[in-house]
Amino acid sequence: MSSKFIKVATPQVGEEEIQAVVEAIKSGRYASGPRVEAFEEAFSKYVGTSYGVGVSTGTAALHIALEAFGIGKGDEVIVPPLTFFATVSAVLYLGAIPVFADIDEDNLCLSAESCRKVVTDKTKAIIPVHFAGAAARMDPIMELASEKGLIVIEDCAQAHGTMYNGRVVGSIGHAGAFSLFATKHITTGEGGIITTNDEEIAKICKMLRSHGMSDRDTHVRLAYNNRLNEIGAAMGLVQLTKLDDLNARRIANSEYILDEARKLPWANVPVAEGDMVHTYFWCPIMVKPDSGRTVEELKAHLDASGIGYRHRYVNPLYKQPVLKTLGLDYSDVFLPNAEKTVGQVLGLPNHPSLPEEDRERVVEVLKAF
Repeated sequence: MSSKFIKVATPQVGEEEIQAVVEAIKSGRYASGPRVEAFEEAFSKYVGTSYGVGVSTGTAALHIALEAFGIGKGDEVIVPPLTFFATVSAVLYLGAIPVFADIDEDNLCLSAESCRKVVTDKTKAIIPVHFAGAAARMDPIMELASEKGLIVIEDCAQAHGTMYNGRVVGSIGHAGAFSLFATKHITTGEGGIITTNDEEIAKICKMLRSHGMSDRDTHVRLAYNNRLNEIGAAMGLVQLTKLDDLNARRIANSEYILDEARKLPWANVPVAEGDMVHTYFWCPIMVKPDSGRTVEELKAHLDASGIGYRHRYVNPLYKQPVLKTLGLDYSDVFLPNAEKTVGQVLGLPNHPSLPEEDRERVVEVLKAF
């Protein structure tokens, strides 16, 4: 077997992005300007919203969106226990309280049924995360939000181009928050963007990302310096033109590998069916608990075979030690689907530039486990 190491992910950047960045540098305009505005317009059009607000990171997108909707001290925000901690951090930055609801087992996304069980008079918002490129079931989440008067901010950090019932995620809730980190579906190197149909919220987000200024000399809110820059936006404009093609190749690679994996007696593939376009930020696979094998054994097998993988989120987020330092006690929280899932999901190589022979090798290694 080849000794070549197969990477799980790699940035998809070509000469077009390099040339766009060079032109931006030569322009002498580096802070937010016409390229950022063009990227905001193009990205929001792609998602299907009226407005886009470019920011410095995906975490900043969540933080600013929450604050723009008035989320603050003591407010409760429902979040999932399986994702990157930034979803929770954004809530904590504002003095709000994360409230954890369980996930659906098949798509690993926030469960509307579980959300309903934890809504209180203090609940102000829900942040469904479209985990690993799968869409959360947004219809029942939006129905719950409408019934209870809650704000829904979609965390789309892992789901650029994912669709649910014919709509691109980031256009279904009251706002969407995207990350543009190096290994996401598309990248600006580092960055993020907020999408919304609410003109007033978009205006507030633009103030919050830039020192709370209503004009060059007037500061009307205490705010941040979280702007997206022209160099990143130049890169993002090119990347956005490639997104559908990159996603098509990512999907093809993932579905080929996972279709083969489903034939294996030990493998569990957590992908929901229905009217959803999954864009596979991860190519997710789990080991069936009754198979006599473990995820640690699979990791060792992949390591020995030179196959890269993602293995993250090994504990529910409500067990992160930082929460105790903030005086938050989640010791009585036990979410059964999350507890069964954390630490069990591996992401296999699936990036758009994965050669066919590498894809075949990944399958052969899985078969040999």
